[in-house]
Amino acid sequence: MTGTVDSKPKTNIVDFKPKSHLAAESQLKAFIAWAKETLPKGIPDRVYEGIRWEDDSWHQHGFIGCPFTALASTHNAPVKMQPPFTDFAKALLVYRRVYLTKRSVKDWFFTLKALEAALVELTGSRDVTRVSAAVCNRACEHMQTRWEAGNNAYNNSKALEKIINLMRVKRLLKMNFRWTSPLKPKSSGTLKQQKVDREKKLPNPEAIKALGEMFNNNLMNSLDIVVTSACAIMLSAPSRVGELRDVERDCVVFKEDSDGNQRMFLRWYAAKMNSTVLKPVVKPEMEPVVERAIALLKPITDDGRAYAAWLEDYPDEFPPHEGLPKKGPDAPLTYAEVCAALKLVVPENKNPRTLFRQNFWKTFEKRTGLSQAAQAIVTEMREGWDTQPKRTFVKNKPGIQGVECDDRFVITLRKLNVLMREKYLPKDFPYTTPYTEGKARVKYRDALFTMRTGTLSDGTKNSSTMTKDFGVEISASGARLSLQLAGTATNNTTGIFERHGYPGLKVNTHAFRHELNTRMHQAGLSQLLIDAFSGRTTMGSVYNHETVEERTQRVADYHPKTKHSNAAYRMEKVKTNQPLRLSDVRDLHEGDQDRVIHQTHVGICVHNFAAEPCPKMGACLSCGRLGCVKGDDVKLANLKEEREDLKCRYDKALDAQSRDIFGASEWAKKVGMDLYKCDALIQTLESPELENGDIVWNVDNGWTLTNNAAAMAGLIDAKVIEAKNEQQALPSLDDMAAMLDEIEV
Repeated sequence: MTGTVDSKPKTNIVDFKPKSHLAAESQLKAFIAWAKETLPKGIPDRVYEGIRWEDDSWHQHGFIGCPFTALASTHNAPVKMQPPFTDFAKALLVYRRVYLTKRSVKDWFFTLKALEAALVELTGSRDVTRVSAAVCNRACEHMQTRWEAGNNAYNNSKALEKIINLMRVKRLLKMNFRWTSPLKPKSSGTLKQQKVDREKKLPNPEAIKALGEMFNNNLMNSLDIVVTSACAIMLSAPSRVGELRDVERDCVVFKEDSDGNQRMFLRWYAAKMNSTVLKPVVKPEMEPVVERAIALLKPITDDGRAYAAWLEDYPDEFPPHEGLPKKGPDAPLTYAEVCAALKLVVPENKNPRTLFRQNFWKTFEKRTGLSQAAQAIVTEMREGWDTQPKRTFVKNKPGIQGVECDDRFVITLRKLNVLMREKYLPKDFPYTTPYTEGKARVKYRDALFTMRTGTLSDGTKNSSTMTKDFGVEISASGARLSLQLAGTATNNTTGIFERHGYPGLKVNTHAFRHELNTRMHQAGLSQLLIDAFSGRTTMGSVYNHETVEERTQRVADYHPKTKHSNAAYRMEKVKTNQPLRLSDVRDLHEGDQDRVIHQTHVGICVHNFAAEPCPKMGACLSCGRLGCVKGDDVKLANLKEEREDLKCRYDKALDAQSRDIFGASEWAKKVGMDLYKCDALIQTLESPELENGDIVWNVDNGWTLTNNAAAMAGLIDAKVIEAKNEQQALPSLDDMAAMLDEIEV
């Protein structure tokens, strides 16, 4: 097993300092020399033992996803990244992974592949000092062609921005220049695309129901217990399947809420936040589910945790078992005893030496990333292995009767223990996950899902490592759960739904996270709270899959401060045309001053005109301070008249657009949005679910005279305002055109 240590960052790693008198080529050589010197200093905190600068791939050494292949490389036809660009790429990754201690370098590596291709195309060389803005733009074109899905191309282009900025700071460029990515993030898509995303990303309700039925049955199969319990826990708090590796055996914590009731929390490592948090179980009804899941898991995982503890406490001893030869750790072993120690059954017609070579030692011959101790033993065995054994013959007996070997090495339990741990134990043992700066890692001896390898023979892996119980694993791995929940038989494996009589059902574990996030949006939780609850820092809105109808309702929803208790009194004032005060429509807080509020032709306005003029210049349908009172027939009639006028203007805009008149598209979009919101307000006010006197508040589009002027002056980014509008999921122009055609006035 390769050694890793959970310690603080090295203090002897010094940043590369460029020298002002050197040219770009010399700076690059100095930067690469610094990286070669720095790489070993990352051991064992950031990369694994055995890493070498000249290795073709660092993937096995803690640089995940870095095989140093070119952009045109495929699995069937690999193409290596070529020097001198390779040395620059390696130096850059050392800077990010070892010096900056970043957990992932995969996006930087993908970016470098595109940069190499663009550099060769435009300059005919791989001299990175000749990188220019044109090269960067060409690299972005490669990204768009290569990575079309999602925002992968955009994200990699932003990584290129960081790389260019670093090269500027380190003076690795012949021509100093500033560059920003021309790529833009993809929009959330049309209403049709959002519907497709919802169906794709949310779990099938029938699948969740089936999992619940199986979970509450008398489960006897360990695999079924692991799969259903893992799903139950992920449905109790929004999480990622990879985070199950960090769930401890004693993860449940109870805390008292504001009403004095005990609520269940789970001690949980949030990967995106890189910190351990207490996640509340989503509903009190799910607390017994979590308790049952843990109660089912503990009996079948206790042995795995005990074995992991023994492996950690006795690192120099071979794990005891019934067939282990009773010899000292340094006593020579015969090949028959070696096979017995490794639990290799020797057939009558098989030589133990041959079986050992084929089923155990052969796996080390081409393996990279070995620890120094394991590499020394493998080298000793390779150099001492008799490749030309002597065949023995017996008179009057046909054929070869035996083989005499002169192997020049000795196998002992101590050496076998090193190789066994290297082969069967995870890279990061005794920890369940790799080292990450600031992370308090969980050990296998404490993890809830720890089991001995080979315990769950579900075909997730067909290698010999899964048939022997020398190792430990996290039983609820992403690969195993995906295979079991996919619903189809692959690699001689039957999914859990098919095995229990639910053919055709399947579910993705990440869909549980999307489901819980959507439910929290529907419950009215803020995006900030949902993000904190889900353990992430950004991009939370992509998990919201409310339907078009649910989001449309948000265009004209209740204002959170509306006073519902005096609806009848408010309705009486409206009917008798009495002035309405701010306290009549919302609660006043400290610092608020009660005043008479303004009434427009379509509703009420809570803007304080004594403080400033109308920031919308009378564009009420784009203002969040507009409220419409249910039961005010006069204002409702005015809204319908407004809708009729907007419909007429919208038709004219479409006509102008069809004749390619300049500005017609924006005109149609603006008028169409007002028409869409006006119609939504009317439909909500006519809904029988509302009572007379209730107030329906409009949703603001974010634009005012002030921030419009600031955006034109470049003081603020218009994308910030537009991004907030996109979260309202209003329809695209094409979708809205189809919907508005159905509006009757």
